Order: sequence, then structure tokens, then C-alpha cells
Amino acid sequence: MEDKPDVFHFQMDQPKSRQSEVTKALQIKLSNEKTVIVYNRVNSYILDALLKAVF
Repeated sequence: MEDKPDVFHFQMDQPKSRQSEVTKALQIKLSNEKTVIVYNRVNSYILDALLKAVF
């Protein structure tokens, strides 16, 4: 079970006028000491590289 990270997905309610703000989109707990946080405005190539490195 140690090699499988916990993945948390959540969505926060926001007014439509504030959609351009950066918010937390994904949090992956890799171990007790390491957590990766992905924000909603991340570039796709960075997200792709991150997910390949984690999984």
C-alpha cells in the first residue's frame, strides 16, 4: 500500500466573477512527509510530466 499515493480531488464553490483566480485543484499525498498540490491554472505539459513522475 505504500507505493500507491492517496489522491484527493475537491472543488470549491466560487462566484462566476472569480473564476480566473488560481485555486487548488488536486492534492496527492505521496508519503507522510510529501504532498503534491496542483492548481487549476497549471500548464498541461507540467501536469503531464508531474503525473508521469508520480505514477
